[in-house]
Amino acid sequence: MKNILYILFIITTLQVKSQVLSYDFYSFKLNNMVNVNPAYTGRDDGLNIVLSAQTQNKGVAFANKNYMFIMHSKISKKQALGTRIISDTRGAFQVLKADLFYSYLAKISDDMKFTLGLSAGLLKNSLLVNRIDNYQSLDQSDPTLTKPYYNTNQFAAGLGVLYNYKGLDVSFSMPHIISTSQPLNGYINTAIFYNIKATEDFKITPWLCYQNMPITKNLGSLFVKGTYKDIIWIQGGYQTNRTFCAMFGVNVENLSISYGYKSSNSQFKTISSASHEITFSFKITEVPAVLKRVFLPKM
Repeated sequence: MKNILYILFIITTLQVKSQVLSYDFYSFKLNNMVNVNPAYTGRDDGLNIVLSAQTQNKGVAFANKNYMFIMHSKISKKQALGTRIISDTRGAFQVLKADLFYSYLAKISDDMKFTLGLSAGLLKNSLLVNRIDNYQSLDQSDPTLTKPYYNTNQFAAGLGVLYNYKGLDVSFSMPHIISTSQPLNGYINTAIFYNIKATEDFKITPWLCYQNMPITKNLGSLFVKGTYKDIIWIQGGYQTNRTFCAMFGVNVENLSISYGYKSSNSQFKTISSASHEITFSFKITEVPAVLKRVFLPKM
């Protein structure tokens, strides 16, 4: 029994190391690039609030789930602040992350902008023993189950840059470059967007993304998004892990609702038919006075 436990924990140790760096932890498919690159903080006017939920492996006990809350706003013409809380559970493991964003905008010309973003906060990893099958039969005094390695509190930080020229956006970020007592992390996310105004009311945005993953395979993505009058949008794409994505959203005044579907590839089709993601975004166009008093110093 103990040999089986050690094999189990060797496997899950790899999962803990890669969990934060999974393809879906830093989700950005549904108009949520600020999650993967802090340089997007405050890019839109007003106070922006994002709520996101994602599920995978539906029908499997303790299926993967990711919940996210993000809030960000400009605090001056060149600076912005934000905050994020993520709860991510995968099998017997849970990650809680809470951090702050900061971005600084440098306007090179009327058409060209460069933004630097930083993020920093706390990361909590936990092993939830009651999520292990037949955990009642395990020896609860076994030190393997209580190793501090599986239950840690760490400081984590990341950075990102964003270059914008007219309809072109080039994004580069390392959202998890530093973590306490861990070597520098090589997770890299790059993305290129280009906005094409097809007609007065219709806009097309093709974009490419590449994720460099330290443990699992790297991932490339190609998406095409179509937007009508900034009210309705639809998006489709393909990823190099042999999955297809389809998404759509509706913007009603200051409220946006989005839904995303991602197919399962041949490696996971026996346990997962697909993953689903839904996002609610709300914008307060006039930042509350209390935030101005807290964040904006008197000149």
